[in-house]
Amino acid sequence: MTSIGSYQVKIQDRAAGEQVALILAAKEDDMPRDWSFSWSSLWKNTNFECQNIVKLVYTDRMWGLVRYGLYPYPGSPKYLEIEQLEAYPTSQDESADRPIAPIGKWLIWYCIEIALRYCTVPENKPLVVLVSLESAVSYYRDVIMMEYLGPAPSPPGEDLYAFRFSPTAARSFCERQENQYGVPTLVNQ
Repeated sequence: MTSIGSYQVKIQDRAAGEQVALILAAKEDDMPRDWSFSWSSLWKNTNFECQNIVKLVYTDRMWGLVRYGLYPYPGSPKYLEIEQLEAYPTSQDESADRPIAPIGKWLIWYCIEIALRYCTVPENKPLVVLVSLESAVSYYRDVIMMEYLGPAPSPPGEDLYAFRFSPTAARSFCERQENQYGVPTLVNQ
């Protein structure tokens, strides 16, 4: 799988202020068994030739996971799909406030950086796409500021909603993130 390496990123810890977290490739042993999504099953169904799973770690604890894929595969990638993103601990208690932030924004930043480096797409085409549950629509639309496309094809009984970033919007997201939290530092592999 295509990678851009591991990065140190700045986060805000409510108790300790500005701190450093790490974004790096996840391993099978990292897959949580008590989060909302079945990451162990997802790991087994991941094609690591075109997909990857990365994690955000702080204080030796995993706080978030994202699976992304580069498509079409095989061939020259034209876009990246964020296929699953989850941050802990809301999987345990939906009303819980996370003691650190941001988690999802840094995982999305990482995915965008992969897409910007490896995908070839005109400015008017989608570079990054994702489909979310209804409960996450406001997050992707209002916080991440992805373009909301509306309902997406979904299996019966499940309502899904589509989003995308053009190359310009993706770069803007990364600039906003880096302006607010600082430019990530590549960690030697």
